[in-house]
Amino acid sequence: MSTFLNVAGQTDVGRARPHNEDAFAIVDLANPALQWTGEVDVTGRRILLAVSDGMGGHQAGEVASALVIQTIIQSLGAHTTETPDHALEIAVRDANQAVRAAAMAEDKRGMGATLTAILIDGQDAWIAEVGDSRAYLLRNGQLRQLTRDQSFVQMLVDHGAITPEEAKTSPRKNVILQAIGTAETLTAAIVRLLLRRGDRLLICCDGLSNELEDPELATILGEAEPVAATAHAIAAANEHGGHDNITAIIAHIGGDAIPAISEGEHITATYRVVQDFGTTPKS
Repeated sequence: MSTFLNVAGQTDVGRARPHNEDAFAIVDLANPALQWTGEVDVTGRRILLAVSDGMGGHQAGEVASALVIQTIIQSLGAHTTETPDHALEIAVRDANQAVRAAAMAEDKRGMGATLTAILIDGQDAWIAEVGDSRAYLLRNGQLRQLTRDQSFVQMLVDHGAITPEEAKTSPRKNVILQAIGTAETLTAAIVRLLLRRGDRLLICCDGLSNELEDPELATILGEAEPVAATAHAIAAANEHGGHDNITAIIAHIGGDAIPAISEGEHITATYRVVQDFGTTPKS
């Protein structure tokens, strides 16, 4: 029995920024030098899909996001005997330490980066999030946001202070509550998704999610091929203004090793929060 992953990723500077501070990765952790586009048999392999959105002046954000991706890959590759959730927690801590160390340089002070990473391991997808880059799932035509923004406006929405519609236009919508490299300790939110044959996953930075509403995202994710879908997503975000760097990874899940969707099965039945933002991390 086999598992197949058809995947593509793309990044673009957008129409307003002078340079691109995003970074992404699509790697087989057994062979991290290999990044691919298209369909691959990933049976028995751990696959990492990750997007990082950097922040900091003088191109320091570009350094931070690249360092986050590099460190996450190295750390996960060194902890293959750990459970996926624990391996991700270790990797996030390692990335935090790496960025903080690099930020000691005068021209890098204050730099940091978001991270949303999906570790595919057999029939499971383990999702780690720091900041406000997002992961989405399209299953049976239904779009579900798998992550929850760790942002000031999301906190206000959660407490009923503002509506989701007001959050979209808030001048503070880009204020995030934590980022890799900006504090001594942090806690990644980690969830586990039981994969189903035909699932379509999207990881993106806020340069995409801020520009496109859910119905448009669902339409793009429903396209036949990830290569075309990622190109469409980038182009659509630019058409809406391209106010930030834009990065997207789209992956289709297939193969007879992945269970089919059961009749009447809801997405929530296959989704479990392992560790929430703001909880005490595992040791």
